[in-house]
Amino acid sequence: MPRGEVPASSPRALVIASPAMFRRALLLVCAACGSSGNHPSGTPDAPATSDAVTPDSPVSADGVYAIPLTTPDDSFWGPQVMIGGQPFMMDLDTGSTTIGVAAASCTQCTGVTPLYTPGTGAVDEHMMASTTYADNSGWSGEIYKDVVGLGHGSPDLQVDFASMTRQRQFFYENQYQGIFGLGAPENAEPNTGSYFDIATKAGLTGVMAFELCPDGGTMWLGGFDASKASAAPLYTPLIPISDNQPFYAIDISGMSIGGTVVGTGAATFQEPVVDTGTTYFYLPTGVETAVIDAINASTGFKALFGSTAHLQDDPNDTGIGCATMAGVTGAMVDASLPPMTITMPGVGGGADVTVSVKPLQSYMYDAGGGKFCLGIGDGGTQDATTMGDQIMQAFVTIIDVQHQQVGWAPDAGCGPAPRRVRDMTTFHPHPPKRHRRSAR
Repeated sequence: MPRGEVPASSPRALVIASPAMFRRALLLVCAACGSSGNHPSGTPDAPATSDAVTPDSPVSADGVYAIPLTTPDDSFWGPQVMIGGQPFMMDLDTGSTTIGVAAASCTQCTGVTPLYTPGTGAVDEHMMASTTYADNSGWSGEIYKDVVGLGHGSPDLQVDFASMTRQRQFFYENQYQGIFGLGAPENAEPNTGSYFDIATKAGLTGVMAFELCPDGGTMWLGGFDASKASAAPLYTPLIPISDNQPFYAIDISGMSIGGTVVGTGAATFQEPVVDTGTTYFYLPTGVETAVIDAINASTGFKALFGSTAHLQDDPNDTGIGCATMAGVTGAMVDASLPPMTITMPGVGGGADVTVSVKPLQSYMYDAGGGKFCLGIGDGGTQDATTMGDQIMQAFVTIIDVQHQQVGWAPDAGCGPAPRRVRDMTTFHPHPPKRHRRSAR
């Protein structure tokens, strides 16, 4: 395993934010290309008849749809979703599958607006669904079938979803009115549908991709826009999805902070889940401890924040996970602190692939006023690694279900704007969804 940052000249290395590597071609890469980067000769035809797609759904010429994302505070990203013709801001979540929206009949949804009201086209399935998350928040509701759409040329689909009638600490200041799951059918709550599975069965190429920018971002369905990346993606295998492993999960074989190895072996990282619905980058307890120790020991950290500065795991956001020094900027942190280097298996049994990521896109974030805090969390000892928004923001992340791989392309499309300064009085990070263990 590499013990330091892989040189930019390495043919398998991906070094974030290298301007010389920027590709300017405006190319929408279809999923059928795999990792080759070539556009296919044709687009899969949708079935002639399907009760999943409304007859008047527009069809993209190349089968790739770009859906704008917004973020109120850098804790989550989401699209506007139309359900039964009603618009809702939704929390985008690749870590779950079932779509849930606050209902007009929800007595515990005070302050949440708009609320879903079934129209004449909605079908009450007379069944219930419920979900509980890692922080003990959750919801339950009546299952309806209705038309769900993301606009921007993407197809409208008939999906069974949850109309939330009860919730527990799920909503926060009306930032969103529901959750838009993009997971596999195996991860859906009983009797509810998978939007992405329905879409692929209706003809969509089986790829989703995400670019998470400080002021918004983009989700692509059916492929991705290669002009938003500064280099071609590096792909790692997607762990086969099953009832016992229902997530978009990969393997990490090694991790370093600068020249310090903090974890080795796939068993250490326990099948990391790629999850847009999680804010931080959660690591196994031992790995997170080693990362923090490596940061504290780095000469760059001491030079910026003083010889007595010392970061600690901070699950309750008390401030012990932060270091403060007046005049320190994000650019100084990225230049002085060591990068995080992650090694993953290559596809097809090929050579490992390695990515190297700057501190503010991997393990720290800017809290303003010279204060910088840990963007990693203690994932525990079981189902411990979740690759949330903190690490995904460095990439155009491609979940290629069709070819059973996940691609990591260094982001270039967000432009030169720095990452958002997080207001700690309003920032409300989302923990990972509870995981079910793989039977492998």
